[in-house]
Amino acid sequence: MQLPGGLIIDGERRRDYSFRAVTGELELELSENALQATSHPARVSAVLLRALQRIAGCEPNAGLIGRLSVGDRQFLMRRLAIHIDDSLSWLSAKCGSCGEPFDIPLRHSELPVKAAGEGYPEKVIESALGRLRVRVPSGSDQELVARVEDDDEALRTLLSRLIRHADSGAEVAPESLDAGLIALIESQVEAMAPEVATELLADCPVCQQQNRVTATPYASMQRPTGELFSEIHRLALHYHWGEAEILALPRSRRHTYLALIDRTRGMRSAERFIEG
Repeated sequence: MQLPGGLIIDGERRRDYSFRAVTGELELELSENALQATSHPARVSAVLLRALQRIAGCEPNAGLIGRLSVGDRQFLMRRLAIHIDDSLSWLSAKCGSCGEPFDIPLRHSELPVKAAGEGYPEKVIESALGRLRVRVPSGSDQELVARVEDDDEALRTLLSRLIRHADSGAEVAPESLDAGLIALIESQVEAMAPEVATELLADCPVCQQQNRVTATPYASMQRPTGELFSEIHRLALHYHWGEAEILALPRSRRHTYLALIDRTRGMRSAERFIEG
C-alpha cells in the first residue's frame, strides 16, 4: 500500500513508505517519545519518526515528517496501528437519542481511504486578489498552529502559511481574505487533500437511531505500556532473560513464547488434576 498523498522529492511525487519491525523496544520508544512531546501534532511527529524505516525513498527525518500532509500522517498512524496489531477491536459509544451505551466492532484495515485529488499538494486559483497558490496543510503547520492559543489567531497563522501570490510568491495578508474567498480556499484544499475515515455510522441496537461514532486514526498512541511490562515480567520470570533481550524480540515471537508458557502451565494443571 502507498501513501494517499505523498511527498514531492526532486520534482517527483513519492508515495512509498515502510515501517520498522515491531519489537518491544519500538513499542516502548513509541510510548515514551509520544509522552515527551508538547502537543498532539508533535506527538504524531515523534511517533512517525521512530516507527518509519523509509519514507518517500528517504531515511526519515524531522523535516520530511513535518512536510507530510495531515491526511498522510493520519493514514500512517492508522497503518502503524495495523502494523502492530490488526485484530478486531471494539468501540464504545452512547446513543445520542436514547442514551443507551453500545459497542461496535472495528478492524482498522477495513476503513476507507480517500486518495489525494487533482493538483495535490498545491494548486493555483483565480481570485479578486489575483492568482493565488494554495496548498494542503502539513504536519509542520499543525505543530505551529498548536502553539497558538487564540482560535482566530491560529486561523490567521494557518492561512498565512498555506496561501501565496502565485506569480510573486509573496505572502497574502490573512485580513485581506473575505469569507467567500476563505470558503473557496477551504473547498479547493479539501478537494486536494487525502483523507482517512475518522467516523463510523452505527445504528443503536435499542432504538435503531443512527449515530456517528469517532474512529481515531491514533490508536497506536493509546496502547497502554502496562501490558508490555507485564509480558516482560512473565518472560523474565520463566526464561530468566534480561529486559534488553526481551525488548529486542519481534512482537510476534514474544507472543509465541508467552503462548508456550500458558500452554505449559495448562498441561501441568491438567496433569495435577489427573493425578488427583
